[in-house]
Amino acid sequence: MSQTAQYEEEYHQYLARVQKELGNIGEGQYAKYNGRLVQRLSHEEFVGKWHHYSELRKAYIDTLNKGDTVNDAVVQMVDEHAAELLIPSVLSTLFKTGETL
Repeated sequence: MSQTAQYEEEYHQYLARVQKELGNIGEGQYAKYNGRLVQRLSHEEFVGKWHHYSELRKAYIDTLNKGDTVNDAVVQMVDEHAAELLIPSVLSTLFKTGETL
């Protein structure tokens, strides 16, 4: 799958999460998600944030796989980026999916 197709698929999933978690809000509007104020993103905003989150998540998982210690601030930063995309925290996602650390 091309990167463009991947972003399109992820954006459609994001829109489904918006509808489920935030209800019928317009682009650029704000709502609460897991105790955080989040904004409904445009396609362009989503692509940038998704790319950044994917890189952070990969680095975070690679760090844990190496057995390195992760600062709480790093975990918080990854979780904040996940919340912007209406994705559960990294640790809860890993435990649910059984993804290897």
